[in-house]
Amino acid sequence: MNGAETIIHFLESKGIKHTFGYPGGPVIVLFDALYKAKFPNILARHEQGAAHAAEGYAKVSGQPGVVLATSGPGATNLVTGLADAYLDSVPLLAITGAVARQATGTDAFQEADITGVTQAVTKYNYLVMKSEDLWPILEEAWQLTTEGRPGPVLVNIPKDILANPVPTQTETAQTYVRHRPPRVQTHAMIDKVYEAIAASEKPLLLAGGGCVISQRGTDDLKRFVESLNIPVATTLMGKGAIAADHPNYLGNLGMHGTPQANTALGNCDLLLAVGTRFSDRIIGDPELFSQNSANRVIIHVDIDLAEIGKNIRTNIEIEDDAASFFEAMLSAPTVEQRADRWQEWRGQLNQLRQKYSALVQKMYVDTKPLHPQYIVHLVAERLKDMNPIVVTDVGQHQMFVAQHYPIESPRSFITSGGLGTMGFGLPAAIGASSADEGRLTVLFAGDGGFQMTIQELGTLAKQQYPVKMIIMDNQCLGMVRQWQELFFEKRYCNTLLSNNPDFVKIADAYGIPGGNASDGASFCEQLEKALSVPGPYLIHAAVDPETNVYPMIPAGKLPQDLLMPGLADDN
Repeated sequence: MNGAETIIHFLESKGIKHTFGYPGGPVIVLFDALYKAKFPNILARHEQGAAHAAEGYAKVSGQPGVVLATSGPGATNLVTGLADAYLDSVPLLAITGAVARQATGTDAFQEADITGVTQAVTKYNYLVMKSEDLWPILEEAWQLTTEGRPGPVLVNIPKDILANPVPTQTETAQTYVRHRPPRVQTHAMIDKVYEAIAASEKPLLLAGGGCVISQRGTDDLKRFVESLNIPVATTLMGKGAIAADHPNYLGNLGMHGTPQANTALGNCDLLLAVGTRFSDRIIGDPELFSQNSANRVIIHVDIDLAEIGKNIRTNIEIEDDAASFFEAMLSAPTVEQRADRWQEWRGQLNQLRQKYSALVQKMYVDTKPLHPQYIVHLVAERLKDMNPIVVTDVGQHQMFVAQHYPIESPRSFITSGGLGTMGFGLPAAIGASSADEGRLTVLFAGDGGFQMTIQELGTLAKQQYPVKMIIMDNQCLGMVRQWQELFFEKRYCNTLLSNNPDFVKIADAYGIPGGNASDGASFCEQLEKALSVPGPYLIHAAVDPETNVYPMIPAGKLPQDLLMPGLADDN
C-alpha cells in the first residue's frame, strides 16, 4: 500500500464510517484512494466547515471526528475548528497534506508550517518525515484524541509519502508514547469529600462538560445527586448531564445562567466541581471569586491536572475522570442522610427558581416581531419527548436556547462553548446529524453567524440530513449590540445588519425548502412543514432586535451580582 491507502486502511480498522474534508493538490492521491476504496467523505464547502462538522460528529457519537485537508490554505482553514475543539475537549483527528519532503522549508507553492501554526490549539501534532513512521504516528494520534482529556490532534503528511509505498510492517510497529494516564486519586479522597459534604450547610454540585464527555458519567451523577439530595447546576457544556426536570437541578450557571444556579454558586459554603475548568464566563474575575470564597470549601475533580488550581484556589484536588469519580463515591458508605437535609438552603433556591419561572412565563407571548425566547419555547414544546439533537451557533440565540430549551439526554446539546465560534452551527449540525442519521436535528442560528458558513447549505443539500434550521433574524450582531447598549451608551458600531439576504431564497437556490415566520401562528405553521419533510428545512423568523439576554452577570462581577429585570434586588 502507498501512504494514502495506509491511511484508509487505518481509518477502517478504527471503525470510521466516513470523513469530512476538501481536496487539493497534495492530497489528490489520498482522495484517489478514497475513491478506489469507496470510502465515504462528506465534502464540505470550506475546510472550516469540515472541521466543525467533524466536531459535531464527535460531540454526538463520542468517537473522534476525522477531517481531511490539503496543504497551505487548506490546512490553515482548519485552525478555527481545531481551536474550537481544543477548548471544548472534542476528539478530532485532522489529516493534512504537505509539500514533498525535498521541498519542505523552501517556501514551495502552498507550503505552510501547519504544525507550527497549530501547536497552541492541538493536544499534539506531527509532521511525518519517514514512511515507516506513518502507521505508528496515526495510531498514537488516535489514542491521544481520546485518552485523558479529549482533544484535536493533527498529522501532516508530505505528498510523496502519500504516493509512495509504505512498509507493510508498520502495522506492528510500536507506537510512541507521549502521554500518561491520570493519577487516579478518588479512592484516597473519598472520606475527605464526604466529611466536607457532611459539614456543609449550603452545598452545590457543579457538573461541567467533563460529565458529558465521560461516557458513563451521567447515570452515576444522577444517582450521586439523589443519594445526597444535593442541589446541582451545570455549565453550558454540561447541559444534558442531568435531566432538565430533575427536582435538584437548578439550571446552567454563568454569565447568562439562571438566578438560582448563580445564587447557589455565589453563596454556597461547599462547591463540588466536576469536569469544569472555571472559565471567566462561570466565575467572572478569578481573583475576586477566590477572595469571596475564603470561607468556602472547594473540591475540584478533573481529568486534566493542569486545570486544577489554574484559575481558582481549591481545598481538595482530585485528578480523575468524572465517571470514575462518581462510581467510586457511590461505592463507598455515604454520610448519614435525613429527609430534611439542607432543607432551608434548598428552600431558598427553590423560592428563587419559582420567581424566575414566573418571569420566564411572561416571555412566552406571541408578539410581532417575535421574542426569541418564545420561539425556543414553541420548538421545545412541540418536540417534547422526541429527544432531538439541539445545535446552536453563537450569540444571543445560543443563550436563549441554553435558558429555554430543556435538553433531554447527554450529547444532545451541541454548541461552541470555549471559543464561541460564530459560523459553528450549520456545519456542526451536519456533522451531528451524520452521527445519528435517524434522529431529528434542530439548529438555532442567528442571522450573523449563519452567513459565516452559509455555503455549507450545499453540503446539507447533498446529504439530505433531517436538519431543521431556525434562523432567528434580529438584523444585528445581537450579543455585541447588547453590550454596546448596556456598557457603551448605545454606540452601535458595525453591529447593525441592514442588508441581510433573503435566507429562504438562498435555501431554495440550494434545493432546500423553507419559509418565513413573523408571528406565533406562522412560526408554528412553518415548524409543522419542517417536520413533515424527511430532509432539511429552513425557517426564517423575524425577531425583536431590542430583546436582550437576561439574566446577565457583567464582566468581572461575582455570580450573585446578576442583572435580571423584575427580580428582587435582594436576590
